[in-house]
Amino acid sequence: MDPYREYQDYVMASRLLVASGLSREILTLAQYARLRLKRLELARARRFRELEALDRRLRYGFWTDPLRLREHLHPLRDSPYLADPEAFERLLFPEERARLRYPGQAGEYYLGWLRLPPLLMEPWAFEEALRAQEEKGRALPLFLNAFHLGPGGREGPWRGR
Repeated sequence: MDPYREYQDYVMASRLLVASGLSREILTLAQYARLRLKRLELARARRFRELEALDRRLRYGFWTDPLRLREHLHPLRDSPYLADPEAFERLLFPEERARLRYPGQAGEYYLGWLRLPPLLMEPWAFEEALRAQEEKGRALPLFLNAFHLGPGGREGPWRGR
């Protein structure tokens, strides 16, 4: 997976959890990258207990692993951010929303993952939903400010990525 996309997924999961009162931490891109490298070291050393704890902190697979997503959905079941794509996009800054190709694009993508856990026992439907979800992911731009703002909050050279 693209490391920038992975970080964007992490941030959106973290914002959802923070806004819902279930977490207080959102790592910067640099902090996330350091912990991601530590994750690789733990995996190589086969230190699985520590790896699992770090995976929870990095929200690894939060959206893409249907079993983990199912675990996270229970405490989020009343979250207003899960009501529809526009409600979800209240988690984005205005300039992030402006980078989307159309209103609701990020919300459609992230809320689309919620369809997968109930389909685990229906392999054909699951595969079809997963393919549709991957297509939405390819169309979703990197919209986070972390990818576009340089030092001092100015637009960075990686704009439009």
